[in-house]
Amino acid sequence: MPYPPITPASAGQLAPIAQAQRGWITDLRWSPAGGALAVSAGGEVALYTAPDLTLRGTLTGHGGHVKGLAVSPDGARVASASSDTTARLWDLTRGGTFVTLAGHTDAVSAAAFSPDGALLATASADCTARLWDSRTGALVRVLARHADEATSVAFCGAAGCLLATGGWDNAVLIWEAATGALRHRLEHDDWVRDIAAHPTTPHLIATASKDMTVRLWDAEAGAQRGLLRAHFGGADAVAFSPDGALLATGGRDRLIKLWRLTDGQQVGLLRGHDKPVLALAFSPDGALLASGSGDNTVRLWAAAAPSG
Repeated sequence: MPYPPITPASAGQLAPIAQAQRGWITDLRWSPAGGALAVSAGGEVALYTAPDLTLRGTLTGHGGHVKGLAVSPDGARVASASSDTTARLWDLTRGGTFVTLAGHTDAVSAAAFSPDGALLATASADCTARLWDSRTGALVRVLARHADEATSVAFCGAAGCLLATGGWDNAVLIWEAATGALRHRLEHDDWVRDIAAHPTTPHLIATASKDMTVRLWDAEAGAQRGLLRAHFGGADAVAFSPDGALLATGGRDRLIKLWRLTDGQQVGLLRGHDKPVLALAFSPDGALLASGSGDNTVRLWAAAAPSG
């Protein structure tokens, strides 16, 4: 892409370069190559090209709102988590055919692939997280230690050996992915809305909470490593840049903030959304930041206009 990578030095220069209208945006994820962006809105998943946000297709069929998304490491599959109590695995190489993952008894809120793509984790309002074989759709394990709805999930640790889940019980639970053993219980002061794993520091995760903070944790040690008083009204979304130098956060104040990880200083502030910012994702090359909002728009932000 003709845009330079977003860095702490350029984070204050970001401007919107494209926008798409698509219902109430709940999540968005890039393809590994960065040429496509999957967006969940209403009961469907929309697939856009980047950086112009041209709609190239939709994945439809859920019986409820799609609340969360994941893209497999090879880019061949998209997982969708829905309020219809199911998740689906869509095969993009076969025209969007899908496997339905049934077993949750309430809305499925989030999904995440393991780094090798072999497992899919889901989090649900039924207070459980579940691990599935992503190729067959078979249930591998149920993780049932949240006291209220599970809202978010992310693999972390070396080669995805740990799984982090967040919930309405204010907790971030750290599990051993291979055994389902609970390693740590970490606490916010209100419910946890999103989790992101650092791309280069294996055990570092960021969590966003209604308590208006974003916290950094060492998942292996079960220790807090930082606290950002991020968003008035609550923090909803977190995303690390691919090089791990920046953390983007979004929240109820309709703002996107960019933080330098070395010292926790805010280095960028993006305004433009008219409702809470519910989803954030850096492109794999670090040149674009995608944001999704309750104002029914997806926006792409970049540090400079394309050359040529």
